[in-house]
Amino acid sequence: MSAPLVPSPLDYLGRRRFALYPPVKHAGPNEWLLGTGSWSEVQVVNVGTGREIWVPRQYVRGVSGNGGRLVVELNEELQLRAGAVEPRNKRVIEMPLSVGNAETPTKPGRAPGQARVVGIRLDDRAESTMSKAIVTLGAGAIGLWLLAMLLSALERM
Repeated sequence: MSAPLVPSPLDYLGRRRFALYPPVKHAGPNEWLLGTGSWSEVQVVNVGTGREIWVPRQYVRGVSGNGGRLVVELNEELQLRAGAVEPRNKRVIEMPLSVGNAETPTKPGRAPGQARVVGIRLDDRAESTMSKAIVTLGAGAIGLWLLAMLLSALERM
């Protein structure tokens, strides 16, 4: 028997106006009405421009009331691009400053000379120690067996 479906937070909006937070970039004023929807996305209509956009439900976090105004919270910043909604990503990777060196270098670029070489170990020390121990024990056992065979052969003579 299947469990009953959990209603979406958007089901409680009805025909009331709401804002998206964070607002969708390049979509006009941030005042929306709920349109139709499917299991994977929901249609919202901009009150000011009449533009209809489809927002994937994976980006909808929940609905909250903020001072009498309804707010639909989104998981991440979205932007309207070529009629479709997509995540707004920053294309720059920021490198953190080191703790000991808070000042920025005055001369950009690499220092002259050879690059530092950092040794990289590809095997795990525990595995190599274990395999060496197994090989040593195996060689010792074979050596003891050969010694016992030699002594038994000498005793028969």
